[in-house]
Amino acid sequence: MLLAETNDLLRNFLAISSWQSAVAILFFLALQIGFWFFLKRYKIAFMFRVISGMVIGLVYGIILQAIIGFPTGDEFSSLTNEDNSINYDNRLYWIMELNIWASLFKNIFINGVYLLTVPIVFLAIFKITSKPGETGLARITLKGVGLLLFNVALMFTITFFLGVVFKIGNGFDLEEGASITGAGRDNVPIPQLIWGYIPNNIVGALAKNSILPVMVIGALTGGSVKILSKKKQVEMEAVRKAMNTGWDIMMSVLMTFMKIMPLAVMSMMTVSLTSREIGALITIGKIIGLGYLGVFIAIGWLTLLIFLSGVKVGKWWKFAWRPLVQGFSTQSSNATLPVTMKTLNEEMKVGSKPTNTIAPLSTTMGLIACAGVQSGLATSILWTASTTDSSIHSMGLFTFFILALFVTVIASIGIAGVPGTATVVTVGVLGGLGFGSYTSSVLNIILPLDGLFDMGRTGANVLGGVAVSTVVAKSEGLIEEGSQLLNELGIAKQKAIKMLKESRDIYIEKIQTMKNEIFKKIRIKGIEIEEKKQLNLNLKENLKKSKEEFLAKKIEISESFKSFKKQFNLNKKNSIKSIDTKSKREN
Repeated sequence: MLLAETNDLLRNFLAISSWQSAVAILFFLALQIGFWFFLKRYKIAFMFRVISGMVIGLVYGIILQAIIGFPTGDEFSSLTNEDNSINYDNRLYWIMELNIWASLFKNIFINGVYLLTVPIVFLAIFKITSKPGETGLARITLKGVGLLLFNVALMFTITFFLGVVFKIGNGFDLEEGASITGAGRDNVPIPQLIWGYIPNNIVGALAKNSILPVMVIGALTGGSVKILSKKKQVEMEAVRKAMNTGWDIMMSVLMTFMKIMPLAVMSMMTVSLTSREIGALITIGKIIGLGYLGVFIAIGWLTLLIFLSGVKVGKWWKFAWRPLVQGFSTQSSNATLPVTMKTLNEEMKVGSKPTNTIAPLSTTMGLIACAGVQSGLATSILWTASTTDSSIHSMGLFTFFILALFVTVIASIGIAGVPGTATVVTVGVLGGLGFGSYTSSVLNIILPLDGLFDMGRTGANVLGGVAVSTVVAKSEGLIEEGSQLLNELGIAKQKAIKMLKESRDIYIEKIQTMKNEIFKKIRIKGIEIEEKKQLNLNLKENLKKSKEEFLAKKIEISESFKSFKKQFNLNKKNSIKSIDTKSKREN
């Protein structure tokens, strides 16, 4: 009895019940401690710290896989019994114990970042909605959402036709089964989707880590502070200062957790490689290969998008790699969001409006890989694995593609940026096409190595949010001074665009206010017809005057930029001449 209690203590409390797990755990902890002291002693760039952790975890994971003989998926599955209890007699149980210890820093890091996600999103939205005079948020949001959804549509199209060309489903048998529903979020009508994002419980919304409801709460709170600023300017300014201080505190806490990211990445790689069947690469390698090809194309497209927008690609990647790597490691857009926003706002100098709106939205809609690539992969498997006389092929390729594209874009609105999202999208898309009965067969093909695939998908999703935020910011003149993304002329143009947009917004708001005031006066009972005519006449004159002022301001901004550009080019030309002259003298 004493021996049994001792075994229970070792197994359930210490999670070290065999010599194999003890050796593996001690060696892993020694690696982590040694790696930590190495990082403390040698001040290497953060990127190389993360990559080093990834490599160490990768090598250790592969070594362990070799030691246990690269077991099959069935062996990993047999670690749990049919009643979901743990099979302690399984020969791989010691690997499970290792993974419990190996997940220590991984879960500390992920939980820490999740801890910050809600307050950071709330504070970010509050900051941009509470400032008096802030305009253009709706336009920026619509631009961002439109570009995110376009990216999904593009990557779905590319991945789908790649799958068709390579006949990705050949060799796999699809069997109809029961249609899978309830795997995450069911398909719902758009009105229901919208009202579902309006929280009916503030505490509940904050506790769920759901981004859109938190954004709604932040916008409502910030908007209320903005309205109250007209009557209680001093008090509301104090509230804004307090929120700004809260933001600084959250960023400081975030940096604390970022220090252990290399250890967390090391843990993630080890756990990922020792908790699933690596040998499945042989049988479904072409599926994952096509999936990662889609991911790389998505990353290439985002890079091209940055180039076409006029941003320095090299400088952009100098900062963009960090959220990409964290997304790859954590497999969660939500968990990466604080780092994404910090990278955009503080390192790239992208304005707070696009950063604080598009970045959070990109975790819940328009996921370029979890929606676009995943759905393209799943539907191409469905098309190429089915027989030509099936109901699928009876639709015709073009009709099938158009319907799948439409359903994918719709399904990509409002999905959670957490691990498992791609499975939910697959279920939703196949169900939306009317082929939900094939969902199990398609998932059986994709899921064996979905964990490894999910790393690449999430990295691309996160990068999509960074890219779209940057592109929209540049179109709005919101890349700030000091940013390395643009040269001096580019920054000057950003200032001009920003001034022009702000002038236009002020002009539109001004004429709307004038119209509302006149209409209120006209509606007053007992007002004379002549007085109404005079009011309308005054309105026309004021509108004309406002338009002239706006056009004059527009010309002034344009001329100012042209003058700066002329001087900039002249200075550049003189600088080149000076260098050439100096070179000739030296020769």
